[in-house]
Order: sequence, then structure tokens, then C-alpha cells
Amino acid sequence: MSQIHNNSIVLMGCKHCGKSTQGRIIAQKLGCKFFDTDDVIKRFSGIDVRDYYKQNGASVFMQLEEKVCKKIIDKNKGQQIVISTGGGVCENPPALSILRECETFVFLRLDIKYSVERIMRNVVQIAPYQFKNVPAYVLEKEPETIKDVSDILFQKYEQRYNLYQVIADEVVDIINAPIEENSKLIFEALGIN
Repeated sequence: MSQIHNNSIVLMGCKHCGKSTQGRIIAQKLGCKFFDTDDVIKRFSGIDVRDYYKQNGASVFMQLEEKVCKKIIDKNKGQQIVISTGGGVCENPPALSILRECETFVFLRLDIKYSVERIMRNVVQIAPYQFKNVPAYVLEKEPETIKDVSDILFQKYEQRYNLYQVIADEVVDIINAPIEENSKLIFEALGIN
């Protein structure tokens, strides 16, 4: 597969690391198009990404994610673009293979503890094994308590972080600071003036 999107950028990382926000900023700075794969999936399916995953399961979701990535790449051949991915793209080799036509994979590495805490702020336990605002991949593990949810998230994020670090061309440590400070860190890592 040839790299036809010279200098195109794919942002990866777990939920709340700033992929979409930073993707828009980078695209604006570079004067190119920005795509958020979760937004494209939502437009394509007509429902929220989390609901689509919950209703259809991991394999069907990954197939749609792959199709969305292919659509973005095919419709923008020869153009520089910036793409922000869903948090689990690191576990979707066919989608990653398609995205590899872009030149640079960037892992926005946010402290795992902070990521999990942000998700846990919205988690509500209704009864044992019943929760609201919990990702479907966590519910598949049948957590009984709030602590179980948190533990499952930590384990999942540790697995994903290991995968991201292997596939990323650049790793940028995101800090708990204003958006502009993280943008500067990303620009520096990518050599964007």
C-alpha cells in the first residue's frame, strides 16, 4: 500500500485524551480537512457510537469502523488530512492497515488514572451488574460493583496503551493543562511551526 496522503496525521488514544479537539486545531493550523471517525460512524449509522457498539457487538462495530476509515481515505486521495480515531482502533488491524496510508500515527498519551476517573464521574450503578454510562466492552465483563468497572477500565487502558505505543510513530504525553499547551506539545513533536 503506497502512502498517498503525504504528511497526513492520525490521532489515537483513549477516551478524553483530546483527539477530536486537537485534531481540529491541527487541521486548522495545516489548512486541511479534519475527520473524526466516531462522528462519521454516527452519521453513517444514525445512532451514537456507544449505542451502535452495544446493539451490534465488537465485530460488527469494527467492520463499520474499517468501512468508515476506507471511505475517508478513498474520498481524500492525494490530500493532506487529519483523522481522529475511536479509542479502540488499536484493536482493529484492518482499520489500522487502511489508515496506514496516512504518514503519521500519533498516540496522545494521557495518564490512565485521569482517563478512568473522567469516565467514572458519569458511571451510575442501578443494581448489582447494572450500570449506566459504562462502555459496552466493560459491561461484557459483567462487573458487579463500581470498583469492578474501574478495574476493568484500568486493565483495558493498559492493554490499549501498550498497543498504541507499538503502532505510533509519535507519542505525545498530554498534560492536565489548557488545550493550547497540549497543542504546542503536539506541534513540537510533529515539527509543525
